[in-house]
Amino acid sequence: MKDPYAVGFWCAVVALSLLTVGYFYGVKEIYQLDQALVFLYAAGGVIGALALTALAWIAWQQLRVSRRQLAQGRTLVAIWNTKVALRRVETVFDRYFWGSYWQPGRTFQEVMGELEGTPLEQSLEALKRQCCELDRETHDHRRHWLDNARELSTVATAMARERYQLDLCDSQQSGRGGAAVLNRDLEVLVYTWSARLRSFDHQLDELETEYR
Repeated sequence: MKDPYAVGFWCAVVALSLLTVGYFYGVKEIYQLDQALVFLYAAGGVIGALALTALAWIAWQQLRVSRRQLAQGRTLVAIWNTKVALRRVETVFDRYFWGSYWQPGRTFQEVMGELEGTPLEQSLEALKRQCCELDRETHDHRRHWLDNARELSTVATAMARERYQLDLCDSQQSGRGGAAVLNRDLEVLVYTWSARLRSFDHQLDELETEYR
């Protein structure tokens, strides 16, 4: 990357050199050549010291910029990995509740409305781990991103249990009109899941824009 301080540095060096040469010839015309040389050496020493100081300051600024860019790059990678994990959760969720996962041949935990050991539970745990990394990269001690993942996990668990209740009570409640209440509960959970998923994704987009 081009050094943004280079132009100013060289302009300052040229200006100081011109001033020194002009003053040197002025002293030479008025006084002796020896006195002019003493002034020239002194001015050269001052310019050299100022140049070294300026170079050290520029090197320090460049180091800070490099470190900031490295940290920014790590944060962007963490954001992108979190987005990938979130998409994975979304895909597995759709398969789990509306696709082939919710079919005969399920595990005991799935039948009982639990997520333990299911692909959805595994993808949610992967999202939590990725959110922990994102919290570390953004220095968020409130664990904002981990809380978002936990909220999704809580809603998914509630939906699995609600789906279990529907399967268990469907035949018993169909003649008494009770299934409608359970269906409304599930609809509320589906809406909550969708809203939190969109909010999570939107927050990641905002964070990515901030670090670009």
